Amino acid sequence: MAWYVCGPTVYDSSHLGHARTYVSLDILRRVSLRLHRDGVSSPRPLYVMNITDVDDKIIRRSMEIVSDGDEADPIALARFYEREFWQDLECLHVLPPDVVCRVSEHVEETIVPYIEKIMEGGMAYIIPENEMRQSPSGDGNEGGNVEGSVYFDVRAFECITEGKTRYGKLAPDVVASDFFSWTDNGANVNNHIDGLDENQSDITNDGENLGERDNSLQILRQKRDPRDFCLWKYRPRNPHPSSSSPPEPLSVSYPSPWGTGRPGWHVECSAMIERLSRDFETTHEFRIHAGGVDLKFPHHANEIAQAEAFGVANGGFGGASASAGACDDQSKSESESQAKRWKEWIPHWVHTGHLYVKGRKMSKSLKNFVTIREVLGVSKTSNGEPTTENSRDDDKKDNSSNGKNTDGTNNITHENAWTSPADDFRLWCLGLSGSYRGPATYSKERMEEASVIREKWVRFLIEGQESLDRWRFSTVLDFDNADSKYVNGNVSFSGKGSTKLWGHKELKLFQTATQCSINCQKAVLGQCSNSINGSGKGSFDLDGTTFVKELTFLAETGLAYIQQVKMNRINTDNPQTTPPPPPPEEPLRFVLETMRSQIDLVGFSPLTVHAGISGDNSLNLHSTSATAKNTNYSKKERALLDEIVAFRSAVRSSAIGGLRKKDGIAAVKEILGLCDEMRDYVFPSLGVEILDGKVGDDGRSGGGE
Repeated sequence: MAWYVCGPTVYDSSHLGHARTYVSLDILRRVSLRLHRDGVSSPRPLYVMNITDVDDKIIRRSMEIVSDGDEADPIALARFYEREFWQDLECLHVLPPDVVCRVSEHVEETIVPYIEKIMEGGMAYIIPENEMRQSPSGDGNEGGNVEGSVYFDVRAFECITEGKTRYGKLAPDVVASDFFSWTDNGANVNNHIDGLDENQSDITNDGENLGERDNSLQILRQKRDPRDFCLWKYRPRNPHPSSSSPPEPLSVSYPSPWGTGRPGWHVECSAMIERLSRDFETTHEFRIHAGGVDLKFPHHANEIAQAEAFGVANGGFGGASASAGACDDQSKSESESQAKRWKEWIPHWVHTGHLYVKGRKMSKSLKNFVTIREVLGVSKTSNGEPTTENSRDDDKKDNSSNGKNTDGTNNITHENAWTSPADDFRLWCLGLSGSYRGPATYSKERMEEASVIREKWVRFLIEGQESLDRWRFSTVLDFDNADSKYVNGNVSFSGKGSTKLWGHKELKLFQTATQCSINCQKAVLGQCSNSINGSGKGSFDLDGTTFVKELTFLAETGLAYIQQVKMNRINTDNPQTTPPPPPPEEPLRFVLETMRSQIDLVGFSPLTVHAGISGDNSLNLHSTSATAKNTNYSKKERALLDEIVAFRSAVRSSAIGGLRKKDGIAAVKEILGLCDEMRDYVFPSLGVEILDGKVGDDGRSGGGE
């Protein structure tokens, strides 16, 4: 299986609308990769993304920023923002695509031949420009060829395909009925253009700036059908003296049989998918096409029409090449037509919903957008240069490089597992923004809600790992003491420092984790009965809301279990009572592994997945463990240092929790309980005795080895 994802038009920084699309698709991709690793699919799914680096918006932006007297270079501008886009995705922990297709690298060898084949099939035509003339020699065309823009002929397409397909398969009914209403004299053209928003501009002017209204109207009136769209934009390198168009930048000017120019926006993806289908035909077949919902119509609808027209012209899709005139003069028999089997181009389409801010769609034109870099912690200084708010290594920053280090690496970093805006955003996309197919409203309050939920996950992972390490250490000491007391085959050590017996609490914890794992699997495969998609059984669609709820419940259950174990080991009524041994480590370890596995499945970063794991430094306290600096410590010295570090982390976590809950008394009691546990259990196991005096007195240690 192969995926094709419509990538960005790289003329500016990406915003959160783009981020939601690519994070949501990344989650779906990771699920498919897990299915592959589990043996459900083979070979490994292929993930392809295109980069539109030849476009009117890029050209216009490059002309706006170029210095007087210099020639604009749209490709250079596109490379700058493409690099920034990949860095943003990396910071969002989005997996890179397996194949990247730049439009500029496919024009002459892929897109131009693709358009030629559609023309050979009689499903495209040329609209000559006003300044049309015979092609001069040396302009990339053979003398005598007509130059002009090439348009897809929808009526010819519908006639030649003989009803096996139709144009506008992905067009919504309302848009289709409004758009297809047309008067031959063009009386409603002006009203039609005035009613368009920025994402519908390509319906009529095929990607041109609406400011070029005169040219747009002229093209509209020359179309054979209003549904026709541009395949090739004729742009002379040296415009006719009567033309008001500026010279075309050389970096985006390509030769073709119809004159120099560049491809229309809609044809890019169809042509590149055709090329890649041939390149990978022995191993992969394109089964999924994805992108934002604003691409559904007309972009994706036009892609389908082009691909089917190319297939017919090329003798595929069960059809044969024919001319438009042949449809008017003759028709094939009904039995012969039915005998041909029509092959669908790409069967599955995934569209992500719009992102809204205060009730309006996030858009650059409305100036209500939030860039990815703003959310990840990159802001601008007073002089307009970018800087990373959370970066502590100012010496490595290059403020002229838009948040990048001088060595090209990304300096969008965050301190620790508690602070990860990228993971907070992923959690919001997964479980708090509704279905990825539907609209979502962004706000700081919703992001804070995501942060609170993720912090609960992190708290469980850290406290759970600390408890697990402490219990495991108790077991090791138990075995060590048993070995030291073994004399002539006789064991004189009681071995009461640990237990492997599961109680009711351990069984309940294990069962909760197991059921959580089952429910999470159902959620990512759309098999939950309460699926937010409403279809329930067989919907096979991601239910991120259920997924997040299940993991949150597991974290809460795990934290409650740990707290209960702590309280059982703290006997405030009789300090002389020996605390009971810690519970078996296996149930808690199973829960932690389940939690980490599930959050890793949907793409959270190592900061979250590995929170609390020794050596990961997820708290990033900027002070490494003493064991990392000096390997000459004895086993007990090393264990003591590790326990002190773990104790500090637990105290810090309790204090932070108390501050957030505004419950200082509960936090103080928990901290005192931790101190008592350290006194009554941890230090004695290391051969150290702590005697508490009156409040204000220093504790005195005694004994020891």
